[in-house]
Amino acid sequence: MHPNNRYHSPHDFPALAKVVPALADYFLKAPDGHLTLNFAEPDAVRLLNKALLLRDYGLKHWDIPAGNLCPGVPGRLDYIHVLADLLDGKKGKEIKGLDVGTGASLIYPILGHKEFGWRFVGTDVDDTSLKVASAIAKFNPGLAKAISLRKQPDRTAIFNNVIHEGETFDFTICNPPFFESAAAAAAAAEKKWTKLGKAPSPTLNFGGQANELWAPGGEPDFLRRMIRESVAFGQQVGWFTTLVSKKGYLKIAEVEFGKAGITDYRVIGIGQGGKIRRVLAWRGK
Repeated sequence: MHPNNRYHSPHDFPALAKVVPALADYFLKAPDGHLTLNFAEPDAVRLLNKALLLRDYGLKHWDIPAGNLCPGVPGRLDYIHVLADLLDGKKGKEIKGLDVGTGASLIYPILGHKEFGWRFVGTDVDDTSLKVASAIAKFNPGLAKAISLRKQPDRTAIFNNVIHEGETFDFTICNPPFFESAAAAAAAAEKKWTKLGKAPSPTLNFGGQANELWAPGGEPDFLRRMIRESVAFGQQVGWFTTLVSKKGYLKIAEVEFGKAGITDYRVIGIGQGGKIRRVLAWRGK
């Protein structure tokens, strides 16, 4: 976990349940006797996020529809701190980021604005996600002025259509679709449950709609398209970044960087325990 991440210490679940009482319905006793949460349940993860956002970031309202991707706040905050390092710790509204596939949770813009005062443009292909994200921004003081949302009309595009002529961003941020199909996502979930010694669950504990979890060609093809599209916007974006789930996919990025003549890039590891992912960051030519 990033050294500046506020969530280094274990969660105080009873304290969080005072903020969101329904969270207590998902408490479990670990084998060693300490209190933990049933993280296998999507609602448990959603309610934990809600409690953290209300308690630690002063939100008045936050919720997402059942089935939408519910990324954990601590892990997403690690990515935000990586961006802050790339920007030399710069704060304030003069820093502007583009969140590709912002989702209903609006999690990256919320964390980036609340931690560093940055402004954001969030994009998504899904109307419902944009509607929910817009409501979150509207009903929380300060967010509406700092965050704007744009519909990406082309499901095969990433930066095209949403970065306007003459517009500049200090960075882009993205949690890409990791799977190539619904079947691949389901297979990954079944493998996870089997590894944990439990019966397969019909849901992933983090939820997720089709556009959030899978895309044709999966993450490798998404990464290729992102790098190729970034070339046209190299003068408008300071740092392009995305999460990369598997180390092997970095070879794909290296090949695309070579084709595009991009030489300034870096890989930053993030995560905790056995779950390690990478932030890939690069500058345009």
